[in-house]
Amino acid sequence: MIKVSLRKNTLAFRNNGYVLRSSLCRTYASLSPLGVDQTVENNLQTETNRLAKTFTKFWDNVTLNSDNDALTVALDNKPIRTSLGHTLTVPKSRELLAIMLKNEWSSLPNLSIKPHSLPLTSIVSRCIDLESVSKPGCDPDLVSKIGGDRVKLSEALLRYLDTDTLLCFSPHAEYEGTLRSAQNEMYLPIISAIERFLSKFSSGPLRLQVLDADLHGLRGNAQSEEVREAARKYLNTLNLWDFTVFEKTVLTTKSFICAILLLESKAKCSSLNMKLSMEEIAKCATLETIYQTDRWGEVEDTHDVDKRDVRRNINAAAIVAYEE
Repeated sequence: MIKVSLRKNTLAFRNNGYVLRSSLCRTYASLSPLGVDQTVENNLQTETNRLAKTFTKFWDNVTLNSDNDALTVALDNKPIRTSLGHTLTVPKSRELLAIMLKNEWSSLPNLSIKPHSLPLTSIVSRCIDLESVSKPGCDPDLVSKIGGDRVKLSEALLRYLDTDTLLCFSPHAEYEGTLRSAQNEMYLPIISAIERFLSKFSSGPLRLQVLDADLHGLRGNAQSEEVREAARKYLNTLNLWDFTVFEKTVLTTKSFICAILLLESKAKCSSLNMKLSMEEIAKCATLETIYQTDRWGEVEDTHDVDKRDVRRNINAAAIVAYEE
């Protein structure tokens, strides 16, 4: 066994992968998440997240190890592992993604490992783990560790369709009507396209329920069961990698529609008949914030961080969605 001393914490190798041992690890489960990042994926008990919260960079070389039809990212020739202990491996059909994962670990801006420094690793790790727990006979404890099976995760995502960012319209009087005009111009064509798209998973035309502040005031919103069932059928058509990309996009943008736009914009053959750039999708998700900061100014370390975080996660999701 090889041991490396690191601030009185021990790093050992087991099963050809990195495993952390330290007094910090024994109390890790009782610790509250550090910093402002409260997302599930960045607060799981993973080796990567433990490094992000407690340690600093300790390796010299990052390599890609080729094995049959797969590429594995390794630190000093030892594979990086996901939260469930699987190696960080991608198929050779995603070679560009593998190269970018290698670059992500090679190009950390400093010795401190932060969750936002590894957005690709976060998404790919979840892709691999979700794929593993979706196999028949999987241990239920492993399923619970990643938040549930695909059915449970799908139902959680469908909740975002009720209060979708792109389905909420501000009052005409707000910002002298400029925000509402921008929402009408940007959102209405997208809503019409999504209605046609989801109707292909239904027995007839569908109409999304919009929340108009002038008509409905302050209340919740809910889609019809026909819309929910069509959206559920669409989710069932996604492979597990695309499903994970979809999940990440929804959590980032608070929009089911933005996730459809991202996947269909990256698809080789799409029936949506609408392709948006990642910047356009980010603008859709943050349109109200854009008008707020134009009017009242940008709060340092809040609006600027959120702006970059949204774009970082959207672009990372798009990279993972791409397949040669």
